[in-house]
Amino acid sequence: MTVSVIIPVRDDPDGIRQVLDCLAGQTLSKDRFEVVIGDDGSRADLIYEVTSDEDRVRVVAGPPLTSYAARNRAAAVSRGHVLAFCDADCLPDARWLEEGLAALENADVVAGEVQFQAPSRPTIWSLLTIDLFLDQKQNVSLARGVTANLLVRRDYFHELGGFDQSLPSGGDYDFVNRVVQRDGKLRYSPLATVGHPTMDRARIFLNKVFRTNYWSGFRHARDQEKMELAGILIFIPILGVMVARHRALRPVFSLYTARLQKSGIVPTMPDQFLCLAALYSIVGFVAGAARVLGRLKGMLPSKTAKGPSYPVLPYLARTKDQP
Repeated sequence: MTVSVIIPVRDDPDGIRQVLDCLAGQTLSKDRFEVVIGDDGSRADLIYEVTSDEDRVRVVAGPPLTSYAARNRAAAVSRGHVLAFCDADCLPDARWLEEGLAALENADVVAGEVQFQAPSRPTIWSLLTIDLFLDQKQNVSLARGVTANLLVRRDYFHELGGFDQSLPSGGDYDFVNRVVQRDGKLRYSPLATVGHPTMDRARIFLNKVFRTNYWSGFRHARDQEKMELAGILIFIPILGVMVARHRALRPVFSLYTARLQKSGIVPTMPDQFLCLAALYSIVGFVAGAARVLGRLKGMLPSKTAKGPSYPVLPYLARTKDQP
C-alpha cells in the first residue's frame, strides 16, 4: 500500500523541516509514500521556506480555519491508499510508517504511540503533560485517538466524510468515535511511534486544558448528549478531577507513573505533591469552567442540530487520478 503523510501547519516552517528530516529516514521505501502539508492560513512565504527537491512533498494552502480543515484539504489532494496523520511538532520514529502499515493490516484505523520528550529539568507542567495527554493506549481502550499519530485507510476516511472542520479542538476524538460507532476496527500500535515535546510552562499547559475541555463540552451539548451525574461532577473542580481520572483509567491520588517512566522520569514525592496540588486546584477549576462555557455555547439554537454537519464533504469528492 502507498501512504500519504498529512501534516497541518500554521506559521511553523522549523517544525515542518524537522518532521521532513525524520520522514527522510523512514525504513519504508521512499517510492511508497508522499508528504502533503495542509497549510492553515500561514503567512504567504511559508511555501517558499519549506524547501524540498522532491516532488513527493507538497504544500496545499488555504485560509485560516482549523487544523482539521487543513488536514481535510491535504487529504483531498493526496494519492496514497493510507492516510498517516501527524503534527508539525511531532518527530516520527524511523519505523513509524512501516509499523503503522503492519498494524493497519488488521484494522481500519491505527492509533500509534506518542512518546513524550521532556526537557532535562522538567517542570510540574511537563509532568502533568505526560500524565494527562496523548496516551494512545488508553485512548484506544476508550474508543478515542489523536491525530498526532493516526493512520486510516483512505476509503474509510472518505466514507466517514473526513474530520469535522468546524471544531478547533477534538475533531480527532469525534472522527474516531464515528469509526467505532460504525463498527470500524480501531487498533493501538506501540511500535508505530512519534516523539512529542512536553508543555513546560503554566500558560501553555492551562491554555491547552481550557481549549480541550471547552470544545469537549461544546461537542457533547451540540450533539444533544444527555448530562449524567458523572458529567455534572466534572464541573466541580475536586470531584471533577477525581471523576475524570477514574473515567480515563488513571490513578486518582497519584501521577500516572508508568506513563512518566516511558519518558525516562521517575517522579519524587515532592513532584507528586506539587503536581496533584496543581491538578486538584487550578487545573480542575480551568477544566470545569471550560466545560461549562463550552456546553453553554453548544446549547445555542444555531448549534443544536442533531448530529454534526461536515462542510468538508465537497473537498473529499474523489477525482479520477486518486486511488
